[in-house]
Amino acid sequence: RAEGDPPEDSLPRHYLGGRSFGPVLTAGTMFASFFSGYTVVGVPNEAYRSGFLSLRWITSAAIVGLGFFGTAARLRKLSLVRNHQSPVDFISDRFRSQILRYTAVTFQIFPSIIYLTAQCTAIRTTFNSIFRLDPNNVGAVIGICLIILLFEFMGGLSCVA
Repeated sequence: RAEGDPPEDSLPRHYLGGRSFGPVLTAGTMFASFFSGYTVVGVPNEAYRSGFLSLRWITSAAIVGLGFFGTAARLRKLSLVRNHQSPVDFISDRFRSQILRYTAVTFQIFPSIIYLTAQCTAIRTTFNSIFRLDPNNVGAVIGICLIILLFEFMGGLSCVA
């Protein structure tokens, strides 16, 4: 390692909090991600518009939770032993294929963009309705995104948690 280079573990420390979080803090960050803006704003809005059709979110959340509880402990142990930092690391380590690695990255990016768009829309809608601003005002979204970027530059997940 050359002088001035970041330490080898700078990415895990930034994105994974150095893997030092206990089960309660880890569950809290998962809970915050799962019950996000869409859950708070989008699902009630859909329930208002579609009625009982929105109950599908209850079963889908239960299925996701069961899938997580069925695999999380084993994947956590494996990630510590094999130094995986993301699902893509697991896939590329398991199947030894760079094509599959980049395919998995692509399949992760598109849902992330949709998720981020839903969060920004939820922030804008909620903030503008609470403060009775123009529905198209994006000032709050820009301000909150700048705060999030500040936390990212200050230390990532460790700084937020």
